[in-house]
Amino acid sequence: MPKAQNNLIENQLRFHRVASASSKFDGKIKSIFQQHQLSFPPNNLYLRIFKEEQIVEIWAGDNVQYQHIKDYLFTAFSGTLGPKEKEGDKQIPEGFYKIELFNPKSNFHLSFKINYPNHADSIRNQSVQNLGGDIYIHGSNKSIGCIPLGDENIAELYWICLNAYSIKQQIPVHIFPCKMEKDKMEKLYQQQPQFKSFWNSLEPMYRFFQSHKMLGEVTGCDSLGNYQLAIPWD
Repeated sequence: MPKAQNNLIENQLRFHRVASASSKFDGKIKSIFQQHQLSFPPNNLYLRIFKEEQIVEIWAGDNVQYQHIKDYLFTAFSGTLGPKEKEGDKQIPEGFYKIELFNPKSNFHLSFKINYPNHADSIRNQSVQNLGGDIYIHGSNKSIGCIPLGDENIAELYWICLNAYSIKQQIPVHIFPCKMEKDKMEKLYQQQPQFKSFWNSLEPMYRFFQSHKMLGEVTGCDSLGNYQLAIPWD
């Protein structure tokens, strides 16, 4: 095990909840990955989240293509469909994020933080003084803009993500309003037309992954905070 990876894991294992997660789930997780003929930790890990369906999908791969590992269901939900815009709106963000911090002493058992607000959020809501922050995926069954999965599920997912992060500190977390199929999106555009251009900027990533089980690249955002993507073969 490389030194940097070893240090991260060792430091986290000093905390009881992380040590307990390792003891309970490490063997099970390795078996699941072995069934998929994947290494653990995998070279690439990807979390894909759908708000309407209230589900977190876990995908992993040792090359550019991903395999579906398992799903976790939300244990609570706050806000509505649509991106987070400001502190206190109770919205779960939507967009393209990554994991940036692991909290072994969370008030909600275990948690990891995504990098909301990102640059696109800041541009899209530049007139807002306080965009909010501290958006976590965590345990328990309470949500005020975060994504709770229950204590058992977060312990398992935390151990998966922690190990993957220890070898490659880039775990994308993509949060979509729903599974962006044509019929669903037409309904959403009618209900919330103010988000149409924003949702249109998310849809190519969803569509490309559905077709190829590969991720496109987020290259930036436009002056309205809509994502710009490099999608091969789209």
